Amino acid sequence: MQPIGPSRKAGIVLLVLIPLALATTTAWVLGDHDPAPPKSSTRPEPDPAALRARLPLHGLLHATTDASRRVHEAEGRLTASCMAAHGFPYHPAPMAPDGSGTGPSLFGVETLDGPDGTGAPEPLPSERPRDEEFDRALYGDPDRRISARNKVLEVTRPATGCLAEAQTRLLGEGGRVRDLRLRMRLDQGERDTLRDLEKDPAFRAAGARWRACAKRAGVTAGNPRELAAGLPLGTDPATHPSVRADVGCKERTGYLER
Repeated sequence: MQPIGPSRKAGIVLLVLIPLALATTTAWVLGDHDPAPPKSSTRPEPDPAALRARLPLHGLLHATTDASRRVHEAEGRLTASCMAAHGFPYHPAPMAPDGSGTGPSLFGVETLDGPDGTGAPEPLPSERPRDEEFDRALYGDPDRRISARNKVLEVTRPATGCLAEAQTRLLGEGGRVRDLRLRMRLDQGERDTLRDLEKDPAFRAAGARWRACAKRAGVTAGNPRELAAGLPLGTDPATHPSVRADVGCKERTGYLER
């Protein structure tokens, strides 16, 4: 039997780390079409096999779906309506296409192709210059924030303003805090998984093959994540020599094979 590759193993370990979060916030993952069993005072444990069949969780969290597009569009309309009431035109940026490379990756840059296979995606429109009154209407009182943290970092978001109001309309009262806490919990799960993955012999062997290949191409980074983190802001992955060497070495060494 072939060993489980790094990406697959990361997803499996992560699912073991946070089964309760999945059970309470993404109940649809475990749903089936059988008649509902009698109610019990104890919550059944999530079925690992059912969860594993829907890997990778990282892809589910960051992928663009029809539902996420509709939510993004609804949020933009609600925000624009609120901003208009404050006397400001507001044009929300379009949602980044799935696979555009704008989201985080567990193993650095994994492909040089955009979502249509033609290379790097077109950059999203930049925001227009804003003044203090515009920001106040959009983001509310800068001293009022919601926050969530995990073992590594704390993230805050505006508690008031048009953007917060639009998100509250869509997520319900308290939904923004729950969403932020879940994302921080998943982030910590990924961090813990990657830390534990470094102990896996198959993953360490894949890393050694990648480093040897990258060194021959003149890349000195210790691993793909380190290389990606060190890229200058605004780097075009499709043309950067180190990134091209990185992706090529991943393909030649089977670094991303599941």
